[in-house]
Amino acid sequence: MAPAVTIVSTSPRTGEQGAAFDGASREDVSHAVLLGAAASDSWAHTPPGRRAAVLRAAADALNSARLDIVRVADFETGLGEPRCQAELDRTILQLRMFASFIETGAHAGVIVSPGDPAASPPRPDMRRLLIPIGTVAVFTPSNFPLAYGVLGGDAASALAAGCAVVVKGHPSHPHTSDLCARAFHEAAAALGAPVGLLSLLQSGAPDISRALVEADDVHAVAFTGSQRVGRLLFDVAVSRPRPIPFYGELGSLNPLFISERAAGARRDAIAGGYIASVTGGSGQFCTKPGVVFVPVGAAGDALVDAMSAQLSGRGPSVLLNAGLGESLRARVAATSSVAGVSSISAAAPLPGEGVHAVPQLFVTSDATFFANEALRAEHFGPVAIVVRTEASKMPEAAARFDGQLTATIHAEPEDDAWTRALVRVLMTRAGRLIFNGYPTGLAVVAATTHGGPYPATTAPLHSAVGTTAIRRFLRPVSFQAFPDRLLPAELASPEPRGA
Repeated sequence: MAPAVTIVSTSPRTGEQGAAFDGASREDVSHAVLLGAAASDSWAHTPPGRRAAVLRAAADALNSARLDIVRVADFETGLGEPRCQAELDRTILQLRMFASFIETGAHAGVIVSPGDPAASPPRPDMRRLLIPIGTVAVFTPSNFPLAYGVLGGDAASALAAGCAVVVKGHPSHPHTSDLCARAFHEAAAALGAPVGLLSLLQSGAPDISRALVEADDVHAVAFTGSQRVGRLLFDVAVSRPRPIPFYGELGSLNPLFISERAAGARRDAIAGGYIASVTGGSGQFCTKPGVVFVPVGAAGDALVDAMSAQLSGRGPSVLLNAGLGESLRARVAATSSVAGVSSISAAAPLPGEGVHAVPQLFVTSDATFFANEALRAEHFGPVAIVVRTEASKMPEAAARFDGQLTATIHAEPEDDAWTRALVRVLMTRAGRLIFNGYPTGLAVVAATTHGGPYPATTAPLHSAVGTTAIRRFLRPVSFQAFPDRLLPAELASPEPRGA
């Protein structure tokens, strides 16, 4: 077995190095999972009100450490302090949202079906609720160090459900992960939460990731990252002697479709909004609209020109790490080599240090786009593809996509028949549909769906954002003919409930 590798905090802007952290060993994995199993047993039977208090204390602790967390997150990601501030706010919001949600009892999904001895055959009293699934392994991504990090939505929803969490931190931001884990440990200890309720493993080693997914006392996995790595770990999870759920978010092209009328009526607004969405966060959002269908004709030509003008004023973007920089360069090279593809890029030299990319648009036809796999690969960075096609053919084009996290339509009221045709197709392909807007800037509300058919996710029935995200880490149990005194407190009620 190879020795654990030290994880060093590094700035992608300049290459400057900061704090170093010990990489996890297999023994560390075993120890964290063992602690998690003991904590899960206790935490699962902790009343929702007490669990909510720990979540709120963790939110308060993050807020108290805001200056350090934002400074370090910006150093390690190059995302900018305003973005890191906003992401920390979202992280805090999620913790508090789940705290309030479990206090209502709605997470338990109680269903009461009263018995009827006079029925033929007699019907027993049946009561159902959802219980915690057990220890959850959370894999954090590079692009959201806070909102999907150590105390991000996956960990928050699992903790709210009553599960212990073992987090495999991303090696791109080890110091950020460490600060968040420390904030949680201090807050949880002050309220007497069980030891091992949340553990952090710092590692970039594939064997550590595999060992965590294989661990007997891990009962579910939440993963956000690349399709390649996610699929490898998914296969491990379902190949175990006792397979476990793997909730993987694996990336998406998030196609955007523009009608001819919309292109003509709102040319500049659409161009500015689209380029801002593609380049925001250096194009490293999982919801970036990486391909846009623009109608052929004069209105579409003018819209592409307007997009080009918007792009021309933008300088190089900082990427999250060297690995992503290499991957993006390979994708761009493969796309550039395809016959029938032209390029529009911002005219800006790259800095001599750090990891950067020039914002870029590729333009091609629908025939070329669907004939070349290289064009349909996710370009993770400030790069997108403009596909020119007849507006009437866009519903047909939409039907050729695999599963997506989002799909967006820009249209005018006169386009309603066209829009309905697109919606009919896209609702079978994506988890969230957007009208006259942009998919980046996800709202964290109860009705949000952040998921979609494979390959966008491995579990299309669930969302990773919003209060329904908690359902990933709960399983149903029914109690038949139990007296009230032996029922869980949530079920001890004579009133029929549920569906």
